[in-house]
Amino acid sequence: MADVAREAGVSLALVSLAFRDAYGVSKSTRARILATAEEMGYQPNRVAARLASKTDRTLGVFLLDLHNEVFADMFDGMRDGARENGREFVLTVGSVNSGELERHALDSLVRARVDVAIAAGLLLPDAELAGYRGRLRLVSVARAVPGFDAVVSDNVHGATIAVEHLISLGHRRIVHLASPPTDGYLGRRQGYIRAMEKAGLAPHLVTCGYSRTEALELAGPLLDKPERPTAIFTHNDQTALGVLDAVHARGLRVPEDLSVVGYDNTSATKPPGIDLTTVDLHPFDLGRRAEDLAVQRSEDPSGEPVVETFTPSLVVRASTAAPPAL
Repeated sequence: MADVAREAGVSLALVSLAFRDAYGVSKSTRARILATAEEMGYQPNRVAARLASKTDRTLGVFLLDLHNEVFADMFDGMRDGARENGREFVLTVGSVNSGELERHALDSLVRARVDVAIAAGLLLPDAELAGYRGRLRLVSVARAVPGFDAVVSDNVHGATIAVEHLISLGHRRIVHLASPPTDGYLGRRQGYIRAMEKAGLAPHLVTCGYSRTEALELAGPLLDKPERPTAIFTHNDQTALGVLDAVHARGLRVPEDLSVVGYDNTSATKPPGIDLTTVDLHPFDLGRRAEDLAVQRSEDPSGEPVVETFTPSLVVRASTAAPPAL
């Protein structure tokens, strides 16, 4: 900034005011300062500015997995809100396979002194996340965490409408590839069990991780059974794609031999040849609302935690039909 001030022939204080678009600088002087800075290749040091200022307009963002489109869709919603609210992001990424990476990502947001952090896909236990209270103002996306703001989806309802759709088509042997039973992510499992039991059917759960590869490995033995399921409902779209891989590897067809329902309604479900029936989590809307809540928390740090719940919807495509004749 001192270099810019010398080159433009103004004071350092005037440069600071111009960069912050603050009162006290004429339009012509501000334009000259910014033009000089651009010619010199100057980029403001946002971290230094946050440390020097009593206010902060930077939000932290934690995304669990960049390989899963649902988090990209959530981030698009956050970014849309940030543009409107004049906020900037510090982005960190975790891993579905490493709690240590998740801790490191959250700790990096603490060190960056972000105003509020938006976290999509937290897997750490509630008890461990409680240790961040007082260190990090947090808005959780897709999972309610006690003591923090959250924007969530009614996963019990989402799973229920998915299973009821399959039952209405005539399916009775419906397997659920369920996510690992961790804090905050039991709703889809619970909705599946309730819908099956309400219809007088026996639930069949297979716990599966979050990857397409693991779903492929688990779905294969199910399809090789003499009495294989007629439908599989998965806990996310990535695992549904793994089921499709297993079906095609055996020369079977969807939906003629097996109906498949995913969860999230990511962009990967829509192309021809996949055309997956799935539960729409409305991830863009979740991310957009989470950014709004983060701004509200920034303006009211001491308010009571807010939890907002979205209602998912079923998107019926070509991967579900009546079961094959028995």
